[in-house]
Amino acid sequence: MRITLELSHRNHSVTLPINNSYLLSSLIYNIVDRSSSEYAARLHEQGYPLQNRAFKLFTFSPLYPSNHRKWVMHDNGTMSTGSRQLHFTISSPKEEFIEHLVVGLLHEPLVSVGKERFRVETVRKLDPPEFSGDMRFIMLSPLVCSIKPDHEKNPQYLYPGDQEFERVLLENLCRKYHALHGREYAGDPSGFAFTIDQLYVAKMGGRVQKLITLKEGRSDEIKVRGTLAPFRLEAPKELTEIGYECGFGEKNSQGFGMVKVDMH
Repeated sequence: MRITLELSHRNHSVTLPINNSYLLSSLIYNIVDRSSSEYAARLHEQGYPLQNRAFKLFTFSPLYPSNHRKWVMHDNGTMSTGSRQLHFTISSPKEEFIEHLVVGLLHEPLVSVGKERFRVETVRKLDPPEFSGDMRFIMLSPLVCSIKPDHEKNPQYLYPGDQEFERVLLENLCRKYHALHGREYAGDPSGFAFTIDQLYVAKMGGRVQKLITLKEGRSDEIKVRGTLAPFRLEAPKELTEIGYECGFGEKNSQGFGMVKVDMH
């Protein structure tokens, strides 16, 4: 299920850090906490566990100015817009999560993103697409895949075309399916194929990798590298739906791996 929040503010402009996904993630937890502090704490600390891992099973888009306006990027690491309305979309297959979000907003429609204050004007539910075994998507936020080699401190990030990329992406989807449904995925994923849009890659001069900083300026700051480009996915539709609802790849609850259907 997906909901879009329409936000408004009274200032002449809004300024946010370019690396703001951590602020949006914090905003989501704060809204949920208004409905149920117990659920918010459990989601943040435990998520939906599976063996030695835990999945939050939600993701979200960047914050967009309305009416197709763009953010203006500044050299000091901030971005600004004169748009009085902004919006972003939150996605999860867990109805309890969406319900707590909506109830939290009913309790208090004023929210903060960093130092900026907004009023949530509308909460709109989006209709799901028709899922099939062969679909094209546009990434709204970078898709992150990694492996952790033995004895290595830092993860090794993978990109489309790397030898391990499809295996890691598929295993991630199967684990999310297991965490969501309480049983292993029993279908046949042998035809799984992820194909990045090479025309887009060429148009961008190959610059489709994004380096995102989380918790910028803090002692626990981390840098995450992902891919941002349209792609085609050939996969069982149950796994495609999991990726659409929860996000593809890793760190979905920190604002990575959200897609929309490519209608072209």
